Amino acid sequence: MSLLLGGFATALQPANLGFILVGTIVGVFAGAMPGLSSTVGLALVLPLTFALDPQPALLMMVSLYMAAQYGGSITAIAIGVPGSSPALATTFDGYPMSRGGEAGRALGISLFASVTGGLLGAVLLMVALGPLARAALSFGPAESFGLGVLGLSIVANLVGRDPLKGMVSALLGLLFFTVGLDVLSGSPRLTFGTTTLMDGIGLVPMLIGFFAIAEAFAALARDPKEDRTGAIEGRLPRPGELLALWPAILRGSAIGGAIGAIPGAGATIASIVAWNEEKRASKTPERFGSGAPEGIAAPEAANNACVGAAMIPLLALGIPGSASAAVLLGGLTVQGVRPGPLLLAEQAPLVYALYAGFFIAVLFMAGVGLLGIPVWTRVVRLPPAVLMPMVVGISLVGTFALRGNAFDAWAALFFGALGFAMLRRGFPLVPAVLGLILGPMIETNYRRALTLSSGSHMTFVESPICMLLLVLAVASFAAPTLRARLTRARKTSP
Repeated sequence: MSLLLGGFATALQPANLGFILVGTIVGVFAGAMPGLSSTVGLALVLPLTFALDPQPALLMMVSLYMAAQYGGSITAIAIGVPGSSPALATTFDGYPMSRGGEAGRALGISLFASVTGGLLGAVLLMVALGPLARAALSFGPAESFGLGVLGLSIVANLVGRDPLKGMVSALLGLLFFTVGLDVLSGSPRLTFGTTTLMDGIGLVPMLIGFFAIAEAFAALARDPKEDRTGAIEGRLPRPGELLALWPAILRGSAIGGAIGAIPGAGATIASIVAWNEEKRASKTPERFGSGAPEGIAAPEAANNACVGAAMIPLLALGIPGSASAAVLLGGLTVQGVRPGPLLLAEQAPLVYALYAGFFIAVLFMAGVGLLGIPVWTRVVRLPPAVLMPMVVGISLVGTFALRGNAFDAWAALFFGALGFAMLRRGFPLVPAVLGLILGPMIETNYRRALTLSSGSHMTFVESPICMLLLVLAVASFAAPTLRARLTRARKTSP
């Protein structure tokens, strides 16, 4: 309790409150603007955090992450275009309500569900992080190797429609990881005789290139969407209406918490599952898709509960649970903070400040949501030709400012072009980033385990935890292929 009170004392410092407010405002904008997302928003502010201490930097990033989940619902309801993919399910019932003159009511339901889901996700983070971190303390090199393989396999298979493309993307990230000095011997690898590559491929240029510049290129390449300018009008929901939605919000939060804690599953899957399950639980499922309030409350609670849940594997195991969490991991790495089993013991004040920051960020999100709805619905109508060049310019300047090195800016531009080409061909970007992040964990612990066992690979079999993790990794790799075959078998069976 004393640590938690200390965390609130830290988060409530005026400077930290200011950073939380900035993160909330930028997050709502990033979530509401079609073509942007929480991942792009985090990539854009990442260079700004380099000059900050870890506490304000982390508080700003998590508040942005949380607010962006809600921000996507603004355009989903107002113009029928989800600002970010987790808000896709919100369009099913939110836009019909808006067209029926109940945009204010729909936005109020979305905000209330988002706030509630965010609070429940924060409680889940507080409850689950400690036990999971204590369990991970027993991990040695073999177990850590198995954990890295499992994390890579989950993300590579759950992102994108084609599992093979997910694996290729992950292998590409592992290839980029091998550039630079060997992690144990210090000998150069794939540097092509240049000193520029001796430090390896920077994580920050890759993050900004993939998640900011590539998405900007993709937005500019898309055909202009039909201008659907729904008016923000109508009353806000009454307290009695909101209380009637509690069952839907609780079910959605539970689904979001469970799915969000699975690395690679993400808020999009959670919100769609929550909408579908709410429809199945309803006594009048025919209302869904034509303006059912429960169809807004459940997915919005789910995608906001995912934020706290996605932080659990990130902080306890060093495995990000979503693309946004991967960018957060990059930000923590730059700050010198190493997520993992020892984080709670070594950085307890930072972790408890994060707990407090979650609760404060949710309250700020409620205030910004109530006051800023008319503003956001005007800003999100900016054409991509105006907004996206600004995104690219800010990205390149921020990357250069990291070390004052022009190579970093060129690397970000290279990864932006590469990411754009991968998106056009259907290759997911997250597995490549996770390959670069988890590569050191996998290789270092693999070689350490072999050193401790005098070169015997039996060390991976003799450890029950390592064997379990590797079996789960194999199952994760095989699951998409088995699901696809079963689907084809059902379609062809008479």
